[in-house]
Amino acid sequence: MPLTKRGDTVMRRRVLMVIVAIALLCCVFGALVACESYKATPISPVGDKDAVVESNGGLVVKQGNYLYFVNGYSGYLTENGEDNWFGNVTKGAIVRATINEGGSLSDYVVVVPKSVMADSEDIGFSIFGEYIYYVSPSADEDRNSGSVKTSTLQVLRTKIDGTGTQLILTLDNTSVRYKYTSAALFIYDTTDSENKILYAKDLTKNKFKKKDMGTVIAEKVTSVSFPKNETYDPKKGVTAADYVFYTKATEDQYDSNNILYVASPDGSVNKEVIGENSYGDKKYSLSFVSSAVTNDKVALYYTKTSYVAMSSTSQVEGTFGYSFDASFTFNKDNEKKLTSESLSSVYAVGFDGLLVYGSDKNTVLYKTDGTQQFYGELKMNTFIAMDDTYFYYLNGDSKLLRFAKSDDQNACYAYDGDKKFMTSFTGVEGFGDYLYGIIDDDYDYVYRLDLTTISATDITAAKLERIGIVTEEDDKKMKEEEKSSDSDK
Repeated sequence: MPLTKRGDTVMRRRVLMVIVAIALLCCVFGALVACESYKATPISPVGDKDAVVESNGGLVVKQGNYLYFVNGYSGYLTENGEDNWFGNVTKGAIVRATINEGGSLSDYVVVVPKSVMADSEDIGFSIFGEYIYYVSPSADEDRNSGSVKTSTLQVLRTKIDGTGTQLILTLDNTSVRYKYTSAALFIYDTTDSENKILYAKDLTKNKFKKKDMGTVIAEKVTSVSFPKNETYDPKKGVTAADYVFYTKATEDQYDSNNILYVASPDGSVNKEVIGENSYGDKKYSLSFVSSAVTNDKVALYYTKTSYVAMSSTSQVEGTFGYSFDASFTFNKDNEKKLTSESLSSVYAVGFDGLLVYGSDKNTVLYKTDGTQQFYGELKMNTFIAMDDTYFYYLNGDSKLLRFAKSDDQNACYAYDGDKKFMTSFTGVEGFGDYLYGIIDDDYDYVYRLDLTTISATDITAAKLERIGIVTEEDDKKMKEEEKSSDSDK
């Protein structure tokens, strides 16, 4: 047995004391610095996880007899990270309302008390079964500056009863493109411009590593198309609407053409759809224009460009469309040519064609049968929705108008007053007999417009109402404004 000297004993005691002191400091520091907690009391009654979901991926989602929506716009909470801690948010949170007979809403309750927003064009939330999937700005603060890390985005999920919140992924890019499915989260990472990567992160797991991007679907991706899977039926599970398209350059560095691929959420399907031999001796470069999902089929629209030999000289062949079923098999004979032009500012009307609109162009429907349908001199700044009879759109002042397709009447304002819809956040969304959007004023809450009440002869007939939960602070300001307004009369 080795001898122990007195000096060694003293040294060990000193080391032990230092360790104890550090441990005590950590305890004190931990007590002073609180951490965000996802603990929550279950909401009762709970929603139906087995119900069909409609309108996924936007501002408003319906599951069974409940309507879920983003409760207004709060802006980036930059002054204090705790402002966006779970449980501290009402404006900008996800709220649930009961849909009553006749369509009225009641029993508002906050389900996800975090700010739901990002810079991405894919902003929105989705519900699959018992989970709500959403993104939120990071509530973490920089250790040096103390400022909120607004450049970091969190992907989370919360059960429809408000419990079980989990952090799925953190991204140092608030404008990253992504797509939720019931099986996986697709992420298009463009951080490295020389090697853009498409990932799929498994959402069927019980635990997640927040820095794990998931499985690599493809590297050196040049573009992606994320068809919007608005409807989810638990009985069907993953459908063609959950797949994504992407393009890559050919391996020949002197060849300017590209190849179109499709991938399933779990990566079991990841195949070439339109390749170098798909058109026989001809080769093209495809550029995504738009997509739409109808009856478990995906309509994909794209521009085809041909190149002269190995030069960079190109010729646009036109805009084309193809309707894919779950096999994602391509046959050039079934491809539809809409026009010889390259189209932009479009809305995909299923596989009927592309509606082209703009503030400086007349509205035209380019059909997949090669014909065109014109709507007079109708110009739409921002297209919102359409049904069998009308177009709904915003003018340059962000006010909503309605236009009869029959052209029997001119466009009319949809409602009375000067309320303007916000377009910089989520825009306006059509669902069922209503349009939903955030009114851009001093408060920025969600309103809904009953489309059945719009009248071309009586502008005051339209029913435009605020929905959701108003914060105590905003409620106080509203009452003070109302009181001040009454006293001025």
